[in-house]
Amino acid sequence: MNSKNNTYISKVMVATLVTPLILFSGCQTSSHTAKSATAGAVAGGVGGAVIGHQSGETGEGAVIGVLAGAAIGGLIGAAKDAKEAREQEQIAQERAYQQEIAKMREMAARESAVREEELRIAEGMRITERELIEAEETAKMAEARLKKLEEELSTAKNKSTSLQDAEKRKTEAEDKIRELEEKLKELKGEE
Repeated sequence: MNSKNNTYISKVMVATLVTPLILFSGCQTSSHTAKSATAGAVAGGVGGAVIGHQSGETGEGAVIGVLAGAAIGGLIGAAKDAKEAREQEQIAQERAYQQEIAKMREMAARESAVREEELRIAEGMRITERELIEAEETAKMAEARLKKLEEELSTAKNKSTSLQDAEKRKTEAEDKIRELEEKLKELKGEE
């Protein structure tokens, strides 16, 4: 009887483990609901078979365990799927919001460029030929004054450089003269 009982228990255990896998194997999905329901069914079936075996009802315990485990696992998986769906929706809304902001900024930049162009045109319409001629003359005078000042500055720099160079050459020549005079004194025997 013991051998018969063990065979029966083994069959129930195999059926308990295989049944949820067969039922959910057609669900080629990455949903947490199906995965959790399968895992819950397997765990519940094993637990139910063990508990049922202790009371002499291994098969019934396994079936009850499979159903309870599948239900609990399914609920947990469904909660995970719902949370993931909410997160994906939030990401999609944020992306849409950022795209809308980018569009609005681009449109504002285009409108600003158009306004600036219109202001330049309006300003140009108010300018008389006399104002334009006066502005050109003033610009030419300012450029001529700038050129003159730059030339004066350059001349001053050149003079300073030339003076420094002349003083350096003078100092070098005087040092050389003293050196030669001392050598001549030595050669003549003058002290």
